[in-house]
Amino acid sequence: MKRYTHLTITCPDGESAEILTAFLSDYPFECFSDNTTEEGVVVETYMSPEDWAVCGEEATNIINDYGTLTQVKEIEDENWNAHWEQESFQPVDIDGVMMIRSSAHPAPSDPAVMDIIVSPTMSFGSGHHHTTRMMCRLIHASKPSGRALDVGCGTGVLSFVALKCGAQFVEAIDIDPWSTESAARAAELNGVAERIHIITGTVEAIEGETYDTIYANINRNIILGDIARYTAALNAGGSLYVSGFLSEDVEHITSAAAAHGLNLTTQLEEEGWVAIAFHKAE
Repeated sequence: MKRYTHLTITCPDGESAEILTAFLSDYPFECFSDNTTEEGVVVETYMSPEDWAVCGEEATNIINDYGTLTQVKEIEDENWNAHWEQESFQPVDIDGVMMIRSSAHPAPSDPAVMDIIVSPTMSFGSGHHHTTRMMCRLIHASKPSGRALDVGCGTGVLSFVALKCGAQFVEAIDIDPWSTESAARAAELNGVAERIHIITGTVEAIEGETYDTIYANINRNIILGDIARYTAALNAGGSLYVSGFLSEDVEHITSAAAAHGLNLTTQLEEEGWVAIAFHKAE
């Protein structure tokens, strides 16, 4: 049976936990969960012992900036996702216009509320994080059409929102097989499986394809590293929506976008996290 290195981290508050999780997302951790206790916010995460041997020291230095590493232990593989969904996941109401829920929760009673079903994992994409909610707001306001790309799709929530808001077809890509498996299950639950193509891999897998809209809710470093690819894949007159970074990163993101001919059209901020929409000229 496969083994994992299980980390337990105590952060002083929710903001520290969110920033830490964003930084640790650059490393090969497989999932994250958090729980508020009297001592602070406890973050749990996992990676293979082989990966921990390579990057554990570097990750620990980052952890020490935002919290305390209280436990590191090796454990057997288990269905963490089912355990987390049963005990922690709650439906997310976004401004009364859409609900993000699992199949274990009832559908919204108001038929006017958009119903988004996810098969949640312990990572970004359940709708609970500020960045996911802001991206959902941007998609809902934009009324997308045509072809869309969801980079770092996670549970697929942004893809489903885009499809239910008007996009004709979405390609969703994520490097994590857990995420793409989760997105594939949820696509069936949302009745959109025929209109979505889910890929396990990096953005290089869509080389040569073009889209009317691109969504990238990842983190600053990946966005900056791949923005040239996003621009190349974006049709003239199309829109790029990005999030997963903090307010102090905005200047870096907007400068890189401008250098590739993208113009800022909308910026949202929630508790220090930012989501931005860019437009590519005709």
